[in-house]
This record gives sequence, structure tokens and C-alpha cells, in this order.
Amino acid sequence: FNHHGVRHRKGDPLRCCVVSPYPPERCGIAFYTADLVKELIKHVNVVVIANKNGLSKTSEEDHVKIIRCWRRNDPFYIFQILREVLREKPDIIHVQHEYLAYGVRKYAVLFLALLFLLRLTLRPIIVTMHSVLPKSELTSHFFLLHGVGHRLALVKKAVTFLLTQLIGRLSHAIIVHNGFMRDLLISDYVFDEERTYVIPHGVNVPFDKMEQKMAKITLGLNGKKIVLFFGFIMPGKGLECLIKAFPAVLQKYPSATLIIMGEDHPRLSKENPTYLGAIEKLISKGKLKTKVLFRNVFVPKEELCMHISAADVIVLPYVDRSIVGGSGTLATCAPFGKPTIA
Repeated sequence: FNHHGVRHRKGDPLRCCVVSPYPPERCGIAFYTADLVKELIKHVNVVVIANKNGLSKTSEEDHVKIIRCWRRNDPFYIFQILREVLREKPDIIHVQHEYLAYGVRKYAVLFLALLFLLRLTLRPIIVTMHSVLPKSELTSHFFLLHGVGHRLALVKKAVTFLLTQLIGRLSHAIIVHNGFMRDLLISDYVFDEERTYVIPHGVNVPFDKMEQKMAKITLGLNGKKIVLFFGFIMPGKGLECLIKAFPAVLQKYPSATLIIMGEDHPRLSKENPTYLGAIEKLISKGKLKTKVLFRNVFVPKEELCMHISAADVIVLPYVDRSIVGGSGTLATCAPFGKPTIA
């Protein structure tokens, strides 16, 4: 028996169920989980309990069993996940959490019911929290910005507080990506210090890194200074600040090109459908159409590595302080050794 009272036969590899959105889902948590699983399978047996995302079958990818059994915004997702966990009989359950990872607000609240049901399996539950909401930032403006209206802000703040606190109480251990997130959970939500761990966001060694000049030639940008922004496009990432500041860069470096590259966030169409148009209008208003390359598409890994290789500087001008987390974008560009303003 381990210290949670779960029987584990000596010599048998640990069996872990990972519950998470998973590729081909295009979101930061899905990509993070895929990378995490690649490392976990070197040490334990892993089964991924994934969302269907157009697929509804059990498969095996790179020696990992993937069971696609639940959908976002489906009230039955908690029972579908529980059913597969009971079938797999894992030694440990690792759940990836972000407030809207399993659906919009009313379905997000059901996440607590999922944790409660998983507790009934008598297996230890680890939750990785990819974002933390500072209590001081839970204002009427915050709720308005995130599509739930500004009224009854105190009630919504109390519900958010209770939801977060219960995640800590229903989990055997919590993982976050940096010490600031851990401090917030302990100070704002009274999480147990001994059960709240920091495991920094991992980075991948970029095997397809290119020499900068060759990357620029390949992209048709030879001789230009390249300023790069990449990641999911959404409010709070400071694109407006970056575009407004870029004319000052052009005064000193007339050959500079700003590349904004990334797919709009899955929530953007519901929360702020006019945002992309506002960004394009800002580029046009600043007479920057020939100087700003705005690519609102999902970029494959190989192409992304080429752009990072070509960049002279990477800028991540995030301005939203109401959501605290680790940056997958920063983790992606870090191994390239590029000057980065964040």
C-alpha cells in the first residue's frame, strides 16, 4: 500500500490515468499534456482520458493508450471520464485543470463533481492548475471582460473563491508552474503548503532549429530585422501596445518587420468576436500593412521553429494581470536563445 492506502504490487510499473484535453485539440493544455506524456511513459504506464474532438475511438499513439470519451460543454463529461477511469484501474489519477478547459462556466463548475467522483475510486488525485486567479482581481470588470456580466460581482467572486478552494481540498496534491502561483493559492485560497508543489513548465529542445540567415532567406525576409509575436491571439496579450509601439521601432530600423503569428483562442469567437477585426483595423490605421505580417492561422511546429530561428527579438507584451500562469509560448522560444521582451 502507498501512503494514500492504494495497493500497488512491488515491481509492477505505476499505472497513471491522465485526464486532459489532448491533440488534435489546439489549446495550450493539450500541447502541454502531449509533451508531458512523452516524458511520463519513460517511467510509468500512461492512459490518456481525452476529449473526442471529432474522434471517438480508443487508439494507441507512441505506446500510449488514448481513450477519447468526453466532449467540452457536455454535462455528462464527468460520468464519461469516471467510467473509463474505473475500467482502467489506475494507481494514480493526474488531472489537468484550467477554469474553462472542460467547457464554459456552468460546465466548469461540474469539475468539482468530477473530482468528488474520482475521490470515490480511492486513488490519489493530482491536479495541475494551469492558471490561478488572484482574489484581488476578481472585480466586476474581470467578470464583464470574461463574458459573464458585471452584475453581482461579489457573488461571482465568492463562487470563484469556493470553486478554487474546493479543488485544493478534493485533490491529494496540486502542481503549479511557478512560485508566484503557489503563493497565491496558499495566501488567497488557503491551500495546504505541504500538498502544493511547483514543477516549472518544461521546454523542448528544438532539433529543427535553423541558422538565422538561412531561416530569413527561406521565409523571404533576408536583410530585415524581425520582431516576432506568436501564440494564441486573444485580449490581454498586449497586441495593441505592440502595434502602437512599432512605428517607433521603424524610425530606427526602417527595414524592420513585425510578425504576429497564431490562431485565435478557441474562446475568442464567443467572448470577443470583434477582436481580430479591431487588430486588423489598428494595423491599417497605423499605415503598417507593409510592415506588419498578421498570420491568424495555426502554425505547424516546423514552420514555427523556422520563424523563431529567423527572429531578431521576440516580444510577449502581456498586459492582463488577472490570470496568473506559466507561459507555453515563453517555454517554446526559450531554448532558441533569442532576446525576449516579456
